[in-house]
Amino acid sequence: MSIHAPAPAPTAFALATPHALATAAGEQAVRDGGNAVDAAIAAAIALTVVYPHQCAVGGDLIALVARPGRHPVAVNGSGAAPMAADPDALAGAGGMPVTGPLSVTVPGVVAGWATLSRTAGRLPFDRLFTSAIAYAQEGVPTAPGVAHALTLEQPLLAPDEGMREVFFAAGRPLAAGEPLVQPALARTLAAIADHGPDALYHGEIGASIVGHLRSLGSPITRDDLARHRTETTEPIGRTFRGEEYLTAPPNSQGQHLLQILGAVERLDPGLDLLGADAAVLARVFRQAANDRDTFLADPRYAPVPVDDLLGAARIARIAEAATDPDAHPGGPSPTAAAQAARPSGDTVAVVAMDAEGNAVSLIQSLFHSFGSGILDPATGVVLHNRGSFFSLLPGAPNHLRGGSRPAHTLMPVLTRRDGAVTGAHGTMGGKAQPQIHAHLALRLHAGDSVTTALHSPRWVVGGMEVDAPTDAVFVEPDVPAAAIGSLRGMGAQVQVGGTLDEQVGHGQLVRVGPGGTLHAAADPRSDGAAISRA
Repeated sequence: MSIHAPAPAPTAFALATPHALATAAGEQAVRDGGNAVDAAIAAAIALTVVYPHQCAVGGDLIALVARPGRHPVAVNGSGAAPMAADPDALAGAGGMPVTGPLSVTVPGVVAGWATLSRTAGRLPFDRLFTSAIAYAQEGVPTAPGVAHALTLEQPLLAPDEGMREVFFAAGRPLAAGEPLVQPALARTLAAIADHGPDALYHGEIGASIVGHLRSLGSPITRDDLARHRTETTEPIGRTFRGEEYLTAPPNSQGQHLLQILGAVERLDPGLDLLGADAAVLARVFRQAANDRDTFLADPRYAPVPVDDLLGAARIARIAEAATDPDAHPGGPSPTAAAQAARPSGDTVAVVAMDAEGNAVSLIQSLFHSFGSGILDPATGVVLHNRGSFFSLLPGAPNHLRGGSRPAHTLMPVLTRRDGAVTGAHGTMGGKAQPQIHAHLALRLHAGDSVTTALHSPRWVVGGMEVDAPTDAVFVEPDVPAAAIGSLRGMGAQVQVGGTLDEQVGHGQLVRVGPGGTLHAAADPRSDGAAISRA
C-alpha cells in the first residue's frame, strides 16, 4: 500500500526509543529515504515486537507532529469502549476489572500509525514494517525489561494460552537473551503492511481478535472496530521560562503538565527538585493529579474544563497551596479516589526530529504491563486493558459509556521557541507522566544536557504501582537526603526503590542545540538507544 514517494533523507536526524532494535528500525527508515516521522513510526511498529510488555498492535497511540511551515497537529489514536459495555453489570459484579476481556477497548494504534504516515511521512506505509516483520519472524533476544516483566506478571500470563505459547519456554517465562520468536505477529504485521489499517478494522485480523475476545466474555463487535476513527486536533500549550510546551488535549492528561508548569512558573525560580524544596513541588504534582482524576474524560461525552484548569485563578491556587506547609488538600473527591485506584500503566515513547523541521513525539501503550493479559493466538496480538481506567461512579466525567474513550495517560510533548520547534519529549510512567515531564523541564531549563537530564535521580508522587497510596512518594536511592527529608516532612510515605528504577518512568529526549545541531538521549532505565546524525 503506497502512500508517498521516497525522497532523499534529511541531512541531520535524531531519534530516541526505549529499545536499541527499535532505534535501528527507525534509522533504517531514514536510510531508505524517510524523514523523522517515518523513523518514529517504523520504530513504534518495531517496539510492538521487541517490547511487548509495554506496547502492542492491540494498544493505543497519541502523538504530536510538527512539519516545516505548518501548525503542529495532535493525533489521537485512542480507542473507545464497546457500544454494548454495561457499567451497571460491572458495578454489580464488584467493579471495573483491571485485566481480562472486559478491560479491552478498541485498539487505536494501527489507525494512528496510518494517520501519522499520511499526515507527515514520506515513505510508503508498507516500507515502515520491514524491520518489525523480520524481528517477529526471525526472533530477537528477549530484552532484560521484557524478561523482568514476564517474571513479575507470570500469575497473570500463565493462564492465557496465547501468552504461554509466545512468552514461555518449558513452562517458565523467557529469560533475558533467550529467543523471542512471534510468527503469528509477523503474519499480522505483514497483512497490515499490505492492506493498511483495514486489515485490522475491517478484515480478518480484527475478526479473529473480536472472535477470541467474545469467546472470553467481551461484548466487543466487529462494528466497534469498524467505527473507530483517529482524531486530529490542535495541541494545547503554555509558555514556561520562555519556551512553549505543547501537548495533546483531553482525553489525554497533557493539560496537567501545563498546570504544573504554570504553578512552578509562579514560584521561586530557584526551587530545587532534589533539595529542601521537594515538598513544594510534590504538593503541586499532587494537586494536578487530583484535578486529573476528578475532571479528565472524553470531551465528546463529558465537558472537561480545560480553560478553568489552566486559568490564572486555578494555577495561582495550586502555587499558593504548595508553599503552605500547613495546607492540607484533603482527601481526593470520590471521583478522584476511584480513578486513583486504577492501574498505573506501561508505555513507550519515541521522539524524533530532522533537519527539514519535522518533529514527532509518539506515545503508545498497553496501559498495564502486558495489558489485559490476553494474546489472540491466531494473530499474535496482545490486547491492552485501557478500559480499566474508566470509572463506574454515576455522574463521574470518566464514567464508562459505550462508544466513549477512557481518560488517557498518554501525553506527547513538543517544545517551541519563537515558533520554531526546539525539542521532542516523551516518557512512560502511567499517571506520573506529567511529573516526569516536569522533572525533565526543570533539569533542561537549569542547563542540563539531554543525557544529564535523563540520568538525574527522580521521585514521583503516588508511584506507579496499581495499589500505591496516593500520599506515597517513590524515590530512587540517589535522591539526596535533603529532598527525602523534605518529602517526609510533608507527611508523605517515602518508598525507596532501586538505582535507575523504571518505577520513576523512562523518558526519551531530542533537543535542538546551538547552531541547529540535534541531540538525542535515551533513558538508562530502559533498554533504549539514541542516535544523532549530523
